[in-house]
Amino acid sequence: MSDSPVPGFRNPDAFEVLPNARLSPTARDVFDVLQARQESCGVVRIRQTDVAKRLDISQAAVSRAIGQLKDKGLLDGRHRQGSVLIHPLFAAYESLPHMLNHLGDPETFVWPLNFPTGDIRPPRASDARTDTGFDPNPDPDGGEDAPAPEARPALRLAG
Repeated sequence: MSDSPVPGFRNPDAFEVLPNARLSPTARDVFDVLQARQESCGVVRIRQTDVAKRLDISQAAVSRAIGQLKDKGLLDGRHRQGSVLIHPLFAAYESLPHMLNHLGDPETFVWPLNFPTGDIRPPRASDARTDTGFDPNPDPDGGEDAPAPEARPALRLAG
C-alpha cells in the first residue's frame, strides 16, 4: 500500500448522470470495484483476475465489462497492462482543491464521455455538498413512511 491519503472526494454531479451510461449490471459492479480500489486521480492497479475473484464471476465477464466501460469513456483505454485510469470527472481526489488543480493542469488528459451527460463540471467551492457526507436537504419527516391514503380508488376492468 502507498503512504498517500485515501482519496475520498468525488464530484457529486458526475454520479448523478452515471445512469445515462446504461451500463450492464456486471459493468456497474466492476466500476464499483475499480472505484473502491483507485488511488488519487483515478489510477487503479488491479488485475482482471482479482476483480473476477472479488465479484465471483468469470474473467471473460470482467473483460467484457471493462470493454463496455472503455466504450462509454469511463475508463481510459490507452493505459498500460495491469492498471486502468478512471475518467478524471469520475475519479476520487484528496479534496476539492486537489480535484480543481488536477483538472486545471494542462497535462491532464480529459477524454470525451460517450453517453448523454448534460453539463458535468467540477463542483464550485461554495457547493453545499462538498466536504460533507450529508445530504444538504434532509428528509423533513426524518424518513418516516408517508401516511396511507384514507380511501382506495375504485378499480374497473378494462374492456
